[in-house]
Amino acid sequence: MRIKFEEIRHLIPNYIFNEYGQLTGNYVHFDQIICTSEDGRIKIWLNQEALNAQDPELLICDYAESALRGLSQ
Repeated sequence: MRIKFEEIRHLIPNYIFNEYGQLTGNYVHFDQIICTSEDGRIKIWLNQEALNAQDPELLICDYAESALRGLSQ
């Protein structure tokens, strides 16, 4: 299921995106980020093409939803 990046953006430290960009050479455009939630995980993809390809090199981060949102299991 897709979720809006704006819904969780405040939960992700900005350095995550900076480090991802520096390590991969991929520039992160916040208006192109795609977020998905499934199987208790939230995945943040670089863009729609990254999601379509399911390319792990283009996966910015993958968090347990409970940890990210501070929910108890």
